[in-house]
Amino acid sequence: MRFTSWAVVAALTVVSLPTFAGNVAVADSQMAIMATDAAKKTFDKLNADMKPQRDRLEALQKDIAGFREKFQKNASVMSDKDKRELTKQAEAKVAEFNTLADALQKRAQEVQQDMLKSLIPKTEVVVEELRKAGNYDIIIEKKNVIFADPSVDLTKKITEKLNAAK
Repeated sequence: MRFTSWAVVAALTVVSLPTFAGNVAVADSQMAIMATDAAKKTFDKLNADMKPQRDRLEALQKDIAGFREKFQKNASVMSDKDKRELTKQAEAKVAEFNTLADALQKRAQEVQQDMLKSLIPKTEVVVEELRKAGNYDIIIEKKNVIFADPSVDLTKKITEKLNAAK
């Protein structure tokens, strides 16, 4: 009998949970930040600044593909010395490619981290303002929700407020 009463209480609690949720909204904070004018400007500048390095990566890829093709076509008629030399040249290009690609990735991550350091505190303020203005009891990160009506999605509003704040 005791188990049955606990089961009924538990079932009633689960069924009544949505009534305790109150006014709920969702937001994709990452999308809101990345859609801001500041983020777009940051990444546009980064892309422009890194264009010479990206062009160099493309050239290195072509060189590496050329070495691979040359080796495949001519390996049967090449001397061991020529094969070693070609392999050495290709390995040098691969090493340069990897070093440059790692540097570009590191630079992009640094720029993104710097941007986030400045935008996250502003985003937190905006979210709190929206929470108060909309009388929301809870705002849940959108990726943690299976379904939410688009009318309770604050992502666009967050972006708009961040853009307006400058």
